[in-house]
Amino acid sequence: MIFQSKSDYIFGAYSPCKWVSNPITYVQDDTLSSFIFSQTHNQIYPLMQGQKQHAIYCNSGYGPTIGGGHDFYISVNFSDGYCKLGYSYQFDQHKNQSEDPHLFGQNKPEIKECEIYQISFI
Repeated sequence: MIFQSKSDYIFGAYSPCKWVSNPITYVQDDTLSSFIFSQTHNQIYPLMQGQKQHAIYCNSGYGPTIGGGHDFYISVNFSDGYCKLGYSYQFDQHKNQSEDPHLFGQNKPEIKECEIYQISFI
């Protein structure tokens, strides 16, 4: 997933985990290869070993949601949401998981552009 906010911040996430619409659940990444990235800050925020069971959050009523504390959450309307980096994904600058404009460049994501890719092996 790659996003661009109205502040022109570019960020996204990768996970090899399969997204499911039901049941509402977290999906575990035993490979620990999931990560969040910020092109704007030239940073990668890897999934923490102790949080591998919270790689992604699947809920058909939510938009893209990454991490157990919702390290980032974007609502289905792509305007609302929040960033709480440091809960399941490493982020040394912020340890109390309060909402932070770090990824979006503003308090709410207000997504201007989005590209989501899925790779399927046949």
